[in-house]
Amino acid sequence: MRRLTRRQRISAIALAVIAICFVTLDDAGGGLRNAHGGVRGAMGALYRSTDSVLGPTRRFVQGIPDVGSSRAEIDKLRRENTDLHRQLAASQAEAKSTAELNRLQLAADAGGLTIVPAKLIAFGPGEGFDWTATLDVGAGSGVAVDQTVTDGSAVVGRIIHVDSSSSVVLLAADPGSGIGVRDTRTGQLAVATGAGTAGFTLVPLDPSADLKVGDQLQTGPAGQSTYAAGLLVGTVIAVRASGDGTTQAALRAATSPTALDLVGVILHGGPNSAPRAVITPSGAEPATSPSAGAAQSAGHR
Repeated sequence: MRRLTRRQRISAIALAVIAICFVTLDDAGGGLRNAHGGVRGAMGALYRSTDSVLGPTRRFVQGIPDVGSSRAEIDKLRRENTDLHRQLAASQAEAKSTAELNRLQLAADAGGLTIVPAKLIAFGPGEGFDWTATLDVGAGSGVAVDQTVTDGSAVVGRIIHVDSSSSVVLLAADPGSGIGVRDTRTGQLAVATGAGTAGFTLVPLDPSADLKVGDQLQTGPAGQSTYAAGLLVGTVIAVRASGDGTTQAALRAATSPTALDLVGVILHGGPNSAPRAVITPSGAEPATSPSAGAAQSAGHR
């Protein structure tokens, strides 16, 4: 058996003395027990203060093995969040399209019209005008020049160019576009000229016509205008009289030309061969070929 060195013997004796002291403190009462408790309290306070400094580092080191799995979980949650946002956007777009189709159906029911739905696929100057839009329907769906375009309640413009599968709309907001209108309150006729995003400028045919703020103007009269009658054009927001006694008014447009999406082309007659479903008054027979009728059924599923 190996003998302890002098230093090892001294250390062992010191440890034995300390152990005997602690046993004595545990068995003794009163002040000794309080002294022992004080020693333990001081040691506990020392541990707590040390842990407050070293604890974050210790916990960081302990968490290093979980970093990989945490990163994977975060990436998964991000992907799921992106998918949910995409689904929400698609649902909102579908709800908007459904509402617009319902509005077009109401317009067809109210006016006994045949309407072909269309999507705007381009916007900007064209055909010599500043305010035009391109639709994804053309002659193959029965679209023809001078047909009226509506959003279901208000006038959007009129067709000025047609290809087999697309068409160009001159928007009513164009400064070169004039619309014959009627004041729904007084029945007075006037001409509304496009003013871009500012709406329309209105000049009544009767210079002394009674115009008031809040008056609504519709396309008309029937049979005397390029546009289908009865569509909203705008609301009077200001009336002014010139020095010669004539009256002019400013109109707020009933539909924004820069916020168009799904619109409807009011057909003069049924298309000969229509790949695009048409909207007809409820209960009316669509004037389409059998193949077009099948397309209509598919479009309303």
